[in-house]
Amino acid sequence: MAKLLITRPLYEGTTHYLFFWSNTVIEFAKTKSYDILDLKIKKANRKTLESYLSNNKPNFVILNGHGSSDLIAGQDDEIIIKVGENEKILKGTIVYALSCKTGQILGPKSIDGGTISYIGYKEDFSFWGNSSYTARPHTDPRAKLFFEPSNLIPLSLLKGHNVREACEKAKNAFRENAIKLITSDSPDKFVVPDLIWNMVHLSSFGDDNAKVEQ
Repeated sequence: MAKLLITRPLYEGTTHYLFFWSNTVIEFAKTKSYDILDLKIKKANRKTLESYLSNNKPNFVILNGHGSSDLIAGQDDEIIIKVGENEKILKGTIVYALSCKTGQILGPKSIDGGTISYIGYKEDFSFWGNSSYTARPHTDPRAKLFFEPSNLIPLSLLKGHNVREACEKAKNAFRENAIKLITSDSPDKFVVPDLIWNMVHLSSFGDDNAKVEQ
């Protein structure tokens, strides 16, 4: 059975949104009969991640959390993957990191360590939410402009598309959302630069033809 491992820390505003918007991906993966390894909240720590990767050998990994050029964090900002320490634990996987700046160093270095393909952002992943939806972020229409395109990456991979196709679909969605706002009377026009920002800085490394095992 194909396995999907996902980290979902939850401890402040940004991770609150990432946590709940990931549900769409998890629910879809269930329809594809994936064995889902959901490292949520306190389980989104380095020890558990390393153990699950070593013992379960997932072929698809989604990493949600704060990050920088050479690392990504889990629950309560604990560093769970860092270049020069444990990036080789991603060997043999396709990775999507919904995190800031990991495409600068962590992405390329993980490929050197044996990761098949790494999808991430070379700069900050930017999004806007509406404070009226804090208790139900997955229904926030402003956040939807950002997270629906982002979710197209794992959803496309789970549908059998390759890495290049998944990235193209996400970039097109960011672009289309920006165009719709520009040509409308929406009060959310101010988010257009951030949609374009995410589109430009979404990057992939390794094998662009790689597909997630079905």
